[in-house]
Amino acid sequence: MFEPKNKTITRYGLTIRGTDVYFSKKETAISIGKLSLIMNPETKMFEEYRLWDVTRSRRPKLIDEQRFDRTILLKL
Repeated sequence: MFEPKNKTITRYGLTIRGTDVYFSKKETAISIGKLSLIMNPETKMFEEYRLWDVTRSRRPKLIDEQRFDRTILLKL
């Protein structure tokens, strides 16, 4: 029998002047975001969460996708 397998992908990013810039690590997004706030106070930080079903019998299927505002982390 097939066992269902899930894979979670979390990405961090900044929205600077309407453009999304992605980073692989939260720490990098925070440090760049703090520098960006000095020049552009409208900078926002976000976290994207995607949950995939990666069972071997079929192609990967997106189960859930959410985007969270993490701008507060830039102001700490």
